[in-house]
Amino acid sequence: MKRFISYFIDNRHLTNWLMILIFASGTFGLLNLQKRIWPKIEFDYISIHITWSGASALEIEENIVRPLEEGLLGLEGIVNISATSRDNSAWFGLETSPWYPMDTLMEKVRSTVETLPDYPEEAERPVIVHETEWNRVMLLFMYGTDDLRALEQAAEEFREELIRSGQVTQILTWGFPSEQIIIEVKPRGLERFSISLDEIDTAVRASSLDLTAGSVLTTDEQIQIRTYEKKTSIPELEKIVVKVSGGRAVRIGDVCTIRRGRAENAVHTRMNGEPAIGFHIMYSNTEDVIGIARLVDRQLEEYRSRYEGILSYRVAIRDVEELNERLNTLMVSGIGGLLLVLLVLGLFLNSRVSFWVAMGIPISFMGLLFLEWTMDMTINEMSLFGMIVIVGILVDDGIVIGESIYDHWKRLGKERRQAAIEGTLDVLPPVLVSLATTIAAFAPYFFIYGDMGKYVRQIGIVVVVSLTFSIIEAVILLPAHLSHSRALTEEARRSNRVRRSLERAQDVLINRIYAPFLDFALQNRALILSVAAGAILISVGAVAGNHIKAAFFPELVSPYVYAEIEFPAGTNAEVVNRIGREFEGRAREFGREWAQSDPDHENAILDYLCWGDSSHLVLYLLLIGNDERDYSVNEFANAFARALPDIPETESVIIGKDTFFGGDPISFRFLGKEEGQLEKAAELFKKALREIEGVKDIRDDMPLGQKEFLIHLNRRGQALGLHTSSVANQVRMGFYGSELFEVREGRRSIPVVLRLPLSERNSIGRIEDFPIHTPGGGIVPFREIADFQLRQGIQQIRRENGYRSIRVMAGIDSNIADLNTVLKEINEDILPRVLAQVDGVSLSKAGQAELVNRMMKSMLFSMAMALLIMFTLLLFQMKTWSEPLLVLSLIPLGFLGALYGHMIMGVEVSFISFLGSVALAGIIVNDSVVLIDCFNKKLNSGMPRVAAIREAALQRFRPIIMTTITTAVGLSPLIFQKSVGGQMLVPIGISIAYGLIFGTFITLAILPVVLTMIGKKS
Repeated sequence: MKRFISYFIDNRHLTNWLMILIFASGTFGLLNLQKRIWPKIEFDYISIHITWSGASALEIEENIVRPLEEGLLGLEGIVNISATSRDNSAWFGLETSPWYPMDTLMEKVRSTVETLPDYPEEAERPVIVHETEWNRVMLLFMYGTDDLRALEQAAEEFREELIRSGQVTQILTWGFPSEQIIIEVKPRGLERFSISLDEIDTAVRASSLDLTAGSVLTTDEQIQIRTYEKKTSIPELEKIVVKVSGGRAVRIGDVCTIRRGRAENAVHTRMNGEPAIGFHIMYSNTEDVIGIARLVDRQLEEYRSRYEGILSYRVAIRDVEELNERLNTLMVSGIGGLLLVLLVLGLFLNSRVSFWVAMGIPISFMGLLFLEWTMDMTINEMSLFGMIVIVGILVDDGIVIGESIYDHWKRLGKERRQAAIEGTLDVLPPVLVSLATTIAAFAPYFFIYGDMGKYVRQIGIVVVVSLTFSIIEAVILLPAHLSHSRALTEEARRSNRVRRSLERAQDVLINRIYAPFLDFALQNRALILSVAAGAILISVGAVAGNHIKAAFFPELVSPYVYAEIEFPAGTNAEVVNRIGREFEGRAREFGREWAQSDPDHENAILDYLCWGDSSHLVLYLLLIGNDERDYSVNEFANAFARALPDIPETESVIIGKDTFFGGDPISFRFLGKEEGQLEKAAELFKKALREIEGVKDIRDDMPLGQKEFLIHLNRRGQALGLHTSSVANQVRMGFYGSELFEVREGRRSIPVVLRLPLSERNSIGRIEDFPIHTPGGGIVPFREIADFQLRQGIQQIRRENGYRSIRVMAGIDSNIADLNTVLKEINEDILPRVLAQVDGVSLSKAGQAELVNRMMKSMLFSMAMALLIMFTLLLFQMKTWSEPLLVLSLIPLGFLGALYGHMIMGVEVSFISFLGSVALAGIIVNDSVVLIDCFNKKLNSGMPRVAAIREAALQRFRPIIMTTITTAVGLSPLIFQKSVGGQMLVPIGISIAYGLIFGTFITLAILPVVLTMIGKKS
């Protein structure tokens, strides 16, 4: 190794070229890396969607879901199968193994689906998708006119221009009821000409098709035989002949009225109370979010001027701004941390030594950026956070090596080249071991279960790559630069007044403060260990007594108030629209009250959005900016929820934050074969939850459906040769309608629908009088050939791995109740009581609890593997059992600092905090390794044990303090920032910074004490 280091010291041009090459490569990578909020990921998830118009949830479960479920259950590579049967559609969610090839599994799933026996003819072909990451650029609305046709045309024009640009491929639009060409039957016309709905259906389908009829091969050419007879206009449809009666052709226009119209019973989308069309502008893993945002901005400006005074365009949520905010927040935090690190280095080291040590940060990051480009990574929130976490750690090895080189030159009087070589070699083994243990400590980031693991893996990659470049800089570049710089010259020995003052301050800190404390600790070992034990007991008591709040995931506040209103299935759209408008009015009035003390705003709500369907509404209340108000979104939402009166037409009203990650805090899924027992278990559980103070928003995922009209053929109907299926089809065609075909207009597909006019299907009596055509050509009223009954239907049916399931969810008000206390009561008391009262029902945890449980299992396993690797590395360095075990035993003590940090900062301890504690383990080990290595060298030179411990602690005090302070201050801008973007990452910073501060006390106080109590075996 000596020759290797000497080679680069003697070839400084090569050393400088390597540095230039790293900077050039990093600059290239920086200019070519994409910017995103989240990393590029592909989920371990396959979805299957099947549409069957007119079918009930029960029909779909029996004919599609259960048969397909049986075929999928045996497929290798599928971990979990969730299925949902709804009216008109079925959905499957297949959670897959991350270790099984996705392409192979997709082929197996596709083969299973395509070979499904007895697949209903009326159902559409299944859509199978491997889910990948799509993110939103922005959410915008177009509004300003009551003319839905004009609004729709302008929206389609806007969307078409964006798609034609080639920069954006997915734009989701909604807000207008779909347009239809409606063929409404005249009942008197049917009676007059004895025509059935089925005859009209057949005539239209037969006369409106484009057909290829083969080809003729002549001696000169091949000629295609085709017919282009598809009728797409209303006049063409009216001329279609249905039948010939009495020598006269009866046409569609004789028995039907044809018009364009909108889908019935539709809920309107509104922006600030006006009819609107919404756009989700999306970007995929391969698209440039910044470029798309600029394109949309340019087009918005053009359309605002084109439709000025007619239409308004409003960007409601600009996610790309959130991207810029998060990136800027993290970049400012990173730059601030870097400057603070430079300041700390300047306080402790020679200014030129500080400069070359600090160069390890940009060199490491430039190397990282180039490798990120080669690995097709992006600049995103996770990768930037990894850079902030590592910014203070990157100089640790440089500090130790630089300090050692400076010490060999200044204290031992060696010449520059010799000091650079021998100073590096003196500390190289512990530095390499420290690097390897830090990398091992971050290894669990690569093995966390689920989607969360895919995100935090980016942090692990950043840390490992950056540390690799930092050791290259510290071992190859730093010694060469120091040996040739003016940092090790006589000029450097002649320190100025500021430097002399700093050196005197360091001398006071080391020799007059720490040295006496260390002597006291070594003489009063029992007292020091008692203090450590007391700290442990206090922390245990603080957690047990809920003085340190804990949650699965940190509470992230959205930038808007989210509200969701659930309605009974089948609620008329007019009722839903009315309730939505009333809710908007109450919200606006409440917003005015909250803005009374604000002279700059008349209302606390700037914009309000509303959309949904006949079963639920979603509303966003966009408040004035964070920096312009003195209350939080949650405070506003909770106050509004308390002020809102009961709305009798609704099933539930949830007001609060939108879910960001992890699902509901309280979520349990009941599984069983019998529907009645499942419903009983869910109701008992919900009743018990309502009795717990602080538990709110209690609901399940099996709402009741619309009322169903059940048909039973009577004896007369059977005698007339009718069948239940033929009667049901005639009734369905009249009241639900029959979609005959679709007409293409640009990118839109407009369905042609055949049905009775609304006046003929607006009551149960209309069904009783509905004319049924018999096989003999007669017509009889429905009531004479069939009986019927009304019953409550099921809107959707959930299944999981072959069992029916019901999930009960609830939120929690953290100001009133503690989540862990509530979950303990649920698991130990409520659930056993519920399950004892039902038969054949089992429990499957869901939501945050189950997600964190799986992640913790994967992380604890990988943490155990990391500790084994760290122990092995320490054993190589220390060559004794006791010292590696001692070092690893200090890690849990470092976690105490992380707990106290959360208590001081008023932040809940969460799974995210645990991620920071994992990283903390490697940093604590680093300081311990440096001190023990120095102690062993002095002990092996013949120095008495206590004296060796004292000298090692004093000699390594400065590099240990410097590594601690640089890491802590490097994270401080992130810890104290208040932006929405950085909320989720704050607990990691708190765990590392506060844990490291406490860990430094452990290293400098407790470690020397324990070292005096253990013997070293050669």
